[in-house]
Amino acid sequence: MKSSKIKRMYTLAFIFALHISISAYISSVFLTQIIKENFVGILYTLASLLTLILLAKSSGILKNFGNKRLTLIFLIINMISLVGLITSSNPFIIGASFILFTTTNTLIYFCIDIFIEHFGNPETIGKTRGLYLTILNFAWMLSPFISVLLITREGGYRAIFTLAFVMVFIMTVGLLFSVRTFEDKVYSKTPFLETYKFLKTNRHILAIMIINFILQFFYAWMIVYTPIYLFNHLNFTWTQIGIIFTIMLFPFVILGLPVGTLIDKYHISKRTLLYVGFFIIIGSTFTISFITTKSLAVWAIILFISRVGATIIETTSETYFFYHVKEEEAHLLSVFRDMVPVAYIIAPLIATGVFFFLPFKYLFVILSVVLLSGFYYIPHLKHNHPYPNENIIPNPNQ
Repeated sequence: MKSSKIKRMYTLAFIFALHISISAYISSVFLTQIIKENFVGILYTLASLLTLILLAKSSGILKNFGNKRLTLIFLIINMISLVGLITSSNPFIIGASFILFTTTNTLIYFCIDIFIEHFGNPETIGKTRGLYLTILNFAWMLSPFISVLLITREGGYRAIFTLAFVMVFIMTVGLLFSVRTFEDKVYSKTPFLETYKFLKTNRHILAIMIINFILQFFYAWMIVYTPIYLFNHLNFTWTQIGIIFTIMLFPFVILGLPVGTLIDKYHISKRTLLYVGFFIIIGSTFTISFITTKSLAVWAIILFISRVGATIIETTSETYFFYHVKEEEAHLLSVFRDMVPVAYIIAPLIATGVFFFLPFKYLFVILSVVLLSGFYYIPHLKHNHPYPNENIIPNPNQ
């Protein structure tokens, strides 16, 4: 029974990921139509602040609404925001719609995490998370091709948001039929101070959260500024960018499940995998600033290599976290997912500051320096994980 339900969740997650990804790499360029490129990051920062506030309240909100109802509410808001992006030419409406769209995307992912954890097999968390990430990333790999097709043939940016609306509508209908029997567990509502004390004591959980933040910082920086750099500065066409990004995202599809299997079946050290991932991602990111050629192949290869490192880090960090945290410990899951909006707050602000001192291309040198901090936190992780979903978190109410 659980097997069929998690398969449905995988399908819905794929649809939702495609709905996000088709607009992800064009949004920053789309926003340059209403705001200067140096300040595009401000809209991402505002969206992330709102997301962070709501994630901080997630345990209480889940207690009041339940995960199923809360997911549907966020999906409806997401559809409304897309209507604004499709129909309006008012900069303020576009900006507000973009903020709501971006915010609810992260919040819905948070809700999907709970469904996946609920329906998944606790004996094979690495495989479950690896397969889940592979499915999501397959959607991301397909998205550049779809985006370019819509931009060049079907009416530009708004055609992309129209397709995203159709997909989120399908996701909403599918969810209504897929989680009808879902029963919420009792979500632990832990005060911030208690969570802080726990993380201070259990430094390995804090370390994996910071590693996740570093990875999300990389994603935020790349998603916002790579399309602008390729399109506005190197004058690649959207067709060329679509090819580059499709190749770039391929590692997420081919490596996620194998990395999860290496952890589950062969017990490869998660520390070792993280070291390898960071070596790859830092070296390739640093190189980007010094590529002078406009060869499509060269750009596709270097960005492909950077995502090999990212895939290893992502799958390993997700597996480590979900080996140690249970679905009802929503306060810890929310902190883990907080790393996405926190990254989208800090990364654009730092990048905006960098523009005052360095040319655009050196953004990637700065990013590689930030990524170096990952090496400090890897040794804080435990060598071995506990039994699947072993409860290591004390109940503050006891």
